[in-house]
Amino acid sequence: MRNIYQTMYSEKNKVDLAKNPRVQIMLGIINNLNLENKNILDIGCYDGTFLSFIKNQNNNFYGLDASDYGVAECLKRNIKVQKFFWDDKTPLPCEDNFFDLIVAGEIIEHIFDTDYFLLEIARILKAKGKLVISTPNIASLGRRLLLLWGRNPLTETSITPPNAGHIRYFTLKTMAVLLQKYNFKIIQKFPDIINFSNRQNLNSKTLAKIFPGLCQSIIYLAEAQKHRKHRKHKNRYNL
Repeated sequence: MRNIYQTMYSEKNKVDLAKNPRVQIMLGIINNLNLENKNILDIGCYDGTFLSFIKNQNNNFYGLDASDYGVAECLKRNIKVQKFFWDDKTPLPCEDNFFDLIVAGEIIEHIFDTDYFLLEIARILKAKGKLVISTPNIASLGRRLLLLWGRNPLTETSITPPNAGHIRYFTLKTMAVLLQKYNFKIIQKFPDIINFSNRQNLNSKTLAKIFPGLCQSIIYLAEAQKHRKHRKHKNRYNL
């Protein structure tokens, strides 16, 4: 499975984030927090483009990524990055209670042990630290229609290329329940778009606000509530 991310996220297969509706919304969420001199981690940071788009660059930016290309590009942007592949048993290489904000955009659908993943995020977030998380919506309009027509609703049957390695699927409610289970207080959910075409060139943001359960993506802003004792880990970023 490691090879998926080396192949997908390489110089030959660059991903354009600038016009992605989900990315724009997540950036808007972060920019509205008006963070300054804070520790921000992007899990699955790719080449650091997302972090470079954040309006206030007067913060401390950190990244974790499984691809050599992504790590190399982050270093060029002076992002403190480590190569890391989530294997459901290795702790995130980060200090307890260190980050003010963590971004996990389109990551949790790749994770087998989502419980451990959220426990680890809770461990490294400060009390009241924020989590911006997104994942594809299994109940989006397009997927509902495909299922109605007896077709595969864009769920993968393999974790080998060219598939993206999606193994978990969520609705707005199931994602909310999982976050709350691990003491994340949901501050707000954010709709992106409702798609009416496979190429995503026909969509509606207005209808997305009215029917968020049909949106392409699930996007939550949540806050860590520190009620659990976590295993202590030393700072592995060599600050």
